[in-house]
Amino acid sequence: MTEAFRAARILTMNSQCPEIRDGGILVREGRILAVGSWREVAGDGACRDLGPVTIVPGLINAHVHLELSHLAGRVPGGRGFEAWADGLFAAMRESRVTEAAMERAVAEARASGTCYMADVVGREFDMVRRVVDSQGLGGFLFNEFSGRDREFCPRPLPGDWSPGVHALYSTDHSLARSIKEWCSSRGLPFSLHLAEVPGENELFQSGGGEFADFLRTRRILPKGCAAPGLSAAGFARELGLLDERTLAVHCVHVDENDVEILAASGACVCLCPRSNSWIGVGDAPVAALCAAGVPLCLGTDSLASVPSLDLWQELRAARALMPCKASLFDLLALVTRNPARVLGIEADYGSLAVGTRAVWTVLPDDMQ
Repeated sequence: MTEAFRAARILTMNSQCPEIRDGGILVREGRILAVGSWREVAGDGACRDLGPVTIVPGLINAHVHLELSHLAGRVPGGRGFEAWADGLFAAMRESRVTEAAMERAVAEARASGTCYMADVVGREFDMVRRVVDSQGLGGFLFNEFSGRDREFCPRPLPGDWSPGVHALYSTDHSLARSIKEWCSSRGLPFSLHLAEVPGENELFQSGGGEFADFLRTRRILPKGCAAPGLSAAGFARELGLLDERTLAVHCVHVDENDVEILAASGACVCLCPRSNSWIGVGDAPVAALCAAGVPLCLGTDSLASVPSLDLWQELRAARALMPCKASLFDLLALVTRNPARVLGIEADYGSLAVGTRAVWTVLPDDMQ
């Protein structure tokens, strides 16, 4: 059946026709057949009036850990990364992953407008895939690797996925390079946590510092890792990990030179402002990243470090860090067009255009 949906305003995130007043979307079998003024669309299908609202493409969460959903509210924040990580490890020992917790998290995310997630998952890949698929949510899964003395031999997995790296401080560097090369050879996105933690740059520049001691004490830092004398971003570039298919998550502790490295590489930086604030690692230099032309997107991170997977709440936090001149379209790009590009899903998500999936959400009044 063909349906025609009417809305007072449509923000398509399509540069050729970004805004439509008194607009309509014609839909058949879950795909958009036409988008334009209501006068153009009306009459071609069963009519449904959405009312005096602004609709935008369904939101894309570019970084989440559904595997940690059972830890909601159980890991104290505000005391810095090391204390938070210790609290996370303790909570994980005391509580098992549950499918029910994941289902609740996904349902809440969908209710707040999310249509697609890029999830980072370790052991529970099959469970996460099952939950995402059963709830009708689009999902790309990064199967995360860390550690050392491991040969990279990925097993076939269901759905859209690729391997990713936890972080350069927790993963053998030859393994990280092998994973990125595997992704590049197949045109797949690649993800890693980068420059999130205070002391991460000191670790790679000198091999010392409190964060380095924390990693060694807890046997997280792979043995024999010599300090390359570079920042975290500089080292990622040297290893060949940064390009236009890379999702560099957090990038809180990057200086002017690091911002230039990221901009030149074409990598997309995934901001997680609420998680960064909760843990206490600082704020990413969003204005500098914007000024350098670094493509940005947003992720909520996990329920172990945020109270919800609501991307509108994440966007409100990001808005406070964006340049004053940033427009509504600049903000919406963080949760639509930009993550769709780096994940390679532009044909289905990220805009309201002919051929894309007919998934949208209502723009909250305070974001108008």
